[in-house]
Amino acid sequence: MRALRKAIGAVEGKAAGSACFLGKRGNRVRPQTLDEAFEAEKARLEALQDDPLFAAHLEMLEDPMLREAVDAALAEGLSPADAVRSAERSITAMFEEIEDDYLRARADDVRDLCRGLLERLGGVARDGAAELPEAAVLVGEEFFPSDTTGLDYHCVRAFVAARGSATSHVAVIARAKGIPALFGVDTEGIREGDRLLVDGDAGTLIIGPTEEEERDFLQETPGPAPCTPLLRPDGSRVKIFGNAGSLPEIDAAMAAGAEGIGLFRTEFLYLASDRFPTEEEQWETYRQAVLHCKGKPLTIRLLDMGADKQPAYWKRPAEENPFLGLRGIRLALAHPKILSVQIRAILRAAAEGPVKILIPMVTDVEELREVKKMIRSCGGVVPTGIMVETPAAVLNAPELAAEADFFSIGTNDLAQYIQVADRNNPQVAAFCDPAAPAVRRAIEMTADAARNAGIPFSVCGEMASGKDAQAYLAGLGVESLSLSSPDQIRARSSAVRSS
Repeated sequence: MRALRKAIGAVEGKAAGSACFLGKRGNRVRPQTLDEAFEAEKARLEALQDDPLFAAHLEMLEDPMLREAVDAALAEGLSPADAVRSAERSITAMFEEIEDDYLRARADDVRDLCRGLLERLGGVARDGAAELPEAAVLVGEEFFPSDTTGLDYHCVRAFVAARGSATSHVAVIARAKGIPALFGVDTEGIREGDRLLVDGDAGTLIIGPTEEEERDFLQETPGPAPCTPLLRPDGSRVKIFGNAGSLPEIDAAMAAGAEGIGLFRTEFLYLASDRFPTEEEQWETYRQAVLHCKGKPLTIRLLDMGADKQPAYWKRPAEENPFLGLRGIRLALAHPKILSVQIRAILRAAAEGPVKILIPMVTDVEELREVKKMIRSCGGVVPTGIMVETPAAVLNAPELAAEADFFSIGTNDLAQYIQVADRNNPQVAAFCDPAAPAVRRAIEMTADAARNAGIPFSVCGEMASGKDAQAYLAGLGVESLSLSSPDQIRARSSAVRSS
């Protein structure tokens, strides 16, 4: 029986196919001990570490945080399997409270890792590839990164999941491969083999369409448009940069043809440690990041923390609404010793190559002035710009542009704050749309302020990934787009090389 359902998140594109549920993959093996499970998962991930996604999984598995949480649960008398589940709950809870999409997605990494450990404890080895029918629409409660390994993407027409978001790892993979996807859609009642029409542009799923409806849908579905270089109004080309939160991700972006790293997140240094990272530790990480960029520019975002994402060792009062509390640069300026350590480490790393500093969650020009003053007091001068991701930054853009060296528009947070909609809340996530008229007006105001002041502006949010949005931003004169997916970077880089 025909049914129409709406998703709360989507990856653009249209596809028709038959519903296919990915069952548990893997071979039955002898149930393993906890130590054996950790070693076996390590070996599996080491074989996959050429993929930056699984390189990050390997880093997390080797991080003491996971094993220490498991051991603490064992010490309380839990079984190995229950100890893994307990560690999963505690660590994912920490990540799920984080506002930053990249760091929030780490909760999926933890679930994926723990699922692999639990399978091995239960006597299942996660290997082998799923056999898919032609024109398969993969349907599930939720997809994890490991679900995507070994898939024959020639057979995959779309992803449909009851949970997840347009910024999840699977969404990034789908977008990079040009595969439509729907998230937060009701999958109740869908059966294996049901015909499905997936419209990622409209965010809708049609179950059991008529033959005429499917024929009309397919006739309306265009083939994939070739990537062409993005040109600004003056005829110059938009540069393509990468987003990264680790050295393997820098390597993947550069190997894909990125012209630099437009956003290097630094929170992982704090969240993955049991104490504040020292200047030497930070300097070594930033120095390696610069070297891995091989002479191309690296933009390092200052610590972007808040009550929603703070390590256990940083004791701070609870806030009733942390997303509107002491976070981003407000928090950093409230702790000048912590901020100055980071700035000194960045300035030292800048001796190795071109580095810029990016200030998060700016609302007022005084915040920019304070950071620039601190940079000077630390004995250095580097290009310093701001994230434009709050309505206040948009309204203050002319004053900020007069003193900033560049703007970087974070469309994820900007859309959320302008539309007054939590993108992680399924009841209102649909309102958090970077293409909404109010959000576009804010982007245009920011672009006008940058242009009038003669400074460049870039975009590093999810909006930078959509082809229509890329053309729109190029028309505004954006200097560069920072993309998270190496495949997207590769496609844009190939378009430049073939032009």
